[in-house]
Amino acid sequence: MPENVLTLSGISHSYRRRPVLAGLDLDVGPGITALLGVNGAGKSTLFRIAAGALRPDQGEVRISGSAINSRRERGRALRHLALMPQSSSFPGNLTAREIVRYVAWMRGAKSRDCRDLAEAALHRVGLAEEADTPFRRLSGGMRRRVALAQAVSTSPDLLLLDEPCTGLDPAQRHTMVDLVRGLGGAVVLSSHVMEDVRDLADRVIVLHDRLIRFDGSVADLEARAPRGSSRAAEAGFLGVIQTGSS
Repeated sequence: MPENVLTLSGISHSYRRRPVLAGLDLDVGPGITALLGVNGAGKSTLFRIAAGALRPDQGEVRISGSAINSRRERGRALRHLALMPQSSSFPGNLTAREIVRYVAWMRGAKSRDCRDLAEAALHRVGLAEEADTPFRRLSGGMRRRVALAQAVSTSPDLLLLDEPCTGLDPAQRHTMVDLVRGLGGAVVLSSHVMEDVRDLADRVIVLHDRLIRFDGSVADLEARAPRGSSRAAEAGFLGVIQTGSS
């Protein structure tokens, strides 16, 4: 795996002439990187650009060295990444196994390997016994684990996890946190829940006012909080976005 799995260079994007990202640069290597920002800060836009679902107005995205918006290199870049979406909208009549197997095939895995890849991924997320259960009959926590299983099925270099713990009860969240911790490789997660960030992140990125305003560890973020703050990470985050400086 290359040192920098995800490289964003000079990324700018606007919606209806309203700038959302302006000349953003970011390198991501192995480990868990958390992307923080207030609603409207551009997190979803950045995720879509990194996943190749949105072409930026300016700049370049490389996944494991391949340019995702290059016609010649796009297929190779996409094979190196996977996305766990915030909402899991898989067909309700398909079983967990069928969903993961189909997604693995869509990502370029050979047909003869897809069943084994699906079995391994479902076992990894603790859903082996529910492999033949239709998606519509799974609990909310199990549906989130199916979403994670399809993302890890082809062992991508880069995993993009969009709000992985959204809608989970405390027990389900604990399971998901343990699963994400054990993924390995390069993981970028978007979350607005600071508890998730404290429990998971090796590195924290704060996106605000079109640019990255903070890049460091959770401890570095907590050090930005006023002395005596009861929730140091949240206070540090607020301090970053209020000053608007790194």
